[in-house]
Amino acid sequence: MQLCGWLAWQMDYLVFLQNFRDVSHHIFDHFFLNVTMFGEELIPILIICLLYWVINKKIGVYILWSYLFGYVVNTLAKVTACIYRPWILDSRIHPLPQAIPAATGYSFPSGHTAGAATTWGGLAYAYWNNKLLRYLSIFIILAVMFSRNYLGVHTPQDVIVSFLISIVVLYLAKVAIDYSKSGKNHDLYIVGIVFFVTIATLIYLNIKYYPVHYLFGKILYSPDYIKINSISKSGFLFGSFIGWFIENRYIDFNPTVGTIPKKVIRYALGLLGLALLLWGLLPMMHHIYSRFIIFFISGAFVTCIYPYMVKKLNI
Repeated sequence: MQLCGWLAWQMDYLVFLQNFRDVSHHIFDHFFLNVTMFGEELIPILIICLLYWVINKKIGVYILWSYLFGYVVNTLAKVTACIYRPWILDSRIHPLPQAIPAATGYSFPSGHTAGAATTWGGLAYAYWNNKLLRYLSIFIILAVMFSRNYLGVHTPQDVIVSFLISIVVLYLAKVAIDYSKSGKNHDLYIVGIVFFVTIATLIYLNIKYYPVHYLFGKILYSPDYIKINSISKSGFLFGSFIGWFIENRYIDFNPTVGTIPKKVIRYALGLLGLALLLWGLLPMMHHIYSRFIIFFISGAFVTCIYPYMVKKLNI
């Protein structure tokens, strides 16, 4: 495949990193495989739940909104651009095999970068006066961005554009939160906007044309997989906002109440409940919209159902 100059130099850069992996006898592989996990779904969700259920609900909401807004923008950009992974565009690129399972879907922009930048960027902004946390968060973002290049699963433009989008998302999340508090029914308007965005996203994902290409007789990216993954996460998005609206108006859960041991138990029980939903019920749901429902309930569990249980049961 003939690559343009802009893309060609990026591939040359990935080849340089690939050669460095070989020359250094892969001594940094394990480190960057662990670093890149800070942009995957698990760690952001653990941080959001910790903040929302135990430490500071307002900051938890801010990071949750940033993370979810970032997901929506990232998903729409991916399925619109439909840019394949580096090793598909250039046969010289050989990504680290252990990194491939997490490199699902299209390449541009980077989902790991979006997850890291919105989560850790949100933490850096919320705790700006805490220099240790601020610089640690910034380091994690940069390390995740570099790890995606080092592992050979993203080009520089994938991570840079994703980072820039995330900065805008962090700002918009703050604006949206401030707006939700600034007047009567503004929280309802926010939920209405999210409902519209969710429906519009689902329609777009279903009616959009996806290019179908094969490599060695195997389809590169299945449109069905893309739809299932995106629709499931859209359920979590909408469920989270519905739950936030109900909790904000009718529950008013206070995460700072309780002793440290009690908070540890609260956090552990909440994660157990969320795990049962996502890893207990989800495997039994085969229809695409039944998965949407499970993710919807999971989102509502984080922001509303579990806080209600905590308050009522005094956990």
